[in-house]
Formats: sequence, C-alpha cells, structure tokens
Amino acid sequence: MATNRGTEAYDLSLFEPKPAKIVELKPNKKMLKAQRKKAKIQSILNTLATLSVAAITVAVLGLMLASRVRMTELDSAINEREQQLVVLQSEKTRLTDELARKVSTQSVENYAQNTLGMQKMESYQIEYISVEDGDKVETAVENSGSILESIGSAISNFFSQLTYLFE
Repeated sequence: MATNRGTEAYDLSLFEPKPAKIVELKPNKKMLKAQRKKAKIQSILNTLATLSVAAITVAVLGLMLASRVRMTELDSAINEREQQLVVLQSEKTRLTDELARKVSTQSVENYAQNTLGMQKMESYQIEYISVEDGDKVETAVENSGSILESIGSAISNFFSQLTYLFE
C-alpha cells in the first residue's frame, strides 16, 4: 500500500457549522385573525385620535376668532363712548360759558335795570339802625277771642308753612 505523506489535503469544510435550514411554517389561522383584529383596532384608534386632535384644533381656532370678534366689537363700542364723551364735554363747556354770561354781574345789572326797571341805590336811601346794648324781644299780642281760635290758627299756619315748603 502506498502511503502518501504530506500531500493529502484535508477537507475542513466538513467540520464547519452548517446553517440551519429555514422551514416555512404554515400560518396559524387564529394568530392571523388576532393580528388582523389588532391592526383594525389600531387603525380605528389612530383615526379617532386624528379626528379628536383636528376637532380640538378647530374648536380652539373658532374660540380665538370669536374672542377677536368680541374684542373688535368692544373696541368699537369704547371708541363710540369716547366720542360721546368728547361731545358731552364740549356741550358742558358751552353751557358753563353760557351760564357764566347769564349770571355775570353786568348781565344781572342790565336785566334789573332794563327788564325790571330797577336802579342803583342812592346814598339818601341808606338808613342805619341803632340797637340798644341788651337783647330785647318785643312781640305783638293779638287779641284773639278764645283759646280754640288760637289753636286753630296755629294749626292753619303750620299747614300753610308745609305747603309753602313743598311747592
């Protein structure tokens, strides 16, 4: 037998690990059904979340627009009131000036002289009154017939004073 020394080749590939064969399994029908149901639920949830975010966004924008409209209305109302205030202040100034003209000493003097026929007081019309040192009260005594008549006249005077006050 002939021996071949050193020239023999070794096939090392026989000792290398071989990759596992991938075997395709038949899909599990229950698992596929559960995955489809889960995907459908997730799709519905995603749609609901998107719609709710969109609705919230639209609501916020609508509220912002409504508040802007209300602010604009209030601004125009404020401007209108300020214009009314300016008009009323000018009317007040005009009326104050007119009142000052009518109440001035010159106009009162002219009114008294021309309309009422009054004239200035002359020096001979002035009379001075002298009063004694002590306080003195003099009352006129009326001769009334009876005490009932005096009570009646007092009540009558009281009511006439009341009507005078409320006129």
